[in-house]
Amino acid sequence: MKIAEFESNKTLRDIPLFSELSIEQLREISTISSVKKFAKHEFIFSEGDYYQGFFILLKGAVKIFKVTSEGKESVVHIVKPLTAFADIPLFEGSNYPVNAQATEESLALFIPKEGFIDLLKKNHEISLKMLAGFAKRLKSLVAHIEDLSSKEVVNRLAKYLVKEIKKSGTENLPEPFVKLTIPKSTIAAYLGTITETLSRTFKKLHDDEIIRVKGKKIFIKNFSKLKKLGKD
Repeated sequence: MKIAEFESNKTLRDIPLFSELSIEQLREISTISSVKKFAKHEFIFSEGDYYQGFFILLKGAVKIFKVTSEGKESVVHIVKPLTAFADIPLFEGSNYPVNAQATEESLALFIPKEGFIDLLKKNHEISLKMLAGFAKRLKSLVAHIEDLSSKEVVNRLAKYLVKEIKKSGTENLPEPFVKLTIPKSTIAAYLGTITETLSRTFKKLHDDEIIRVKGKKIFIKNFSKLKKLGKD
């Protein structure tokens, strides 16, 4: 699939990593990029695979995870549209350090390592403008690790729901809501807990009249209280 087919609806500038680039610089990146389709549950890459480049998720959802020596899955990140992934190893010269799997049918913009580095060597201005994007990505990962070590599950879940509601654009509705598009087991792993504990935490939020659940949708009855929990 050509990049032009995607750009009819969105532009590369919608992606934070590229938000500071000029139209001409965006065109240069688009000429070396391609859009790839992934079926639900399809692996995009596995830990230890040869590093070929990084991705920008355009549609769907992707689970980034590692598997421990005991065979337990540890979710590092849940990627939502217009977010970069596999970008950190770009300059390390190493293989992919994690696994990436589509949790639903997905589209991703693939930017090959060799072509991208050649482009950066020829245009240093692109490098400088993209540094801020990489820095934000690293800051987000560090904050998530800090949350796992210092916050209770209810606080982590509250913060996750607030973030997802803001992304969904329902924040200003009388009852903001988010639709869970990934399994609870994946959310639990991302929040550093197990599915049973996550279910009990959802029930606690329901019993405290902070949320109500209807199918896969989580409606927020008390958004201010949820945001307070997310900050505690």
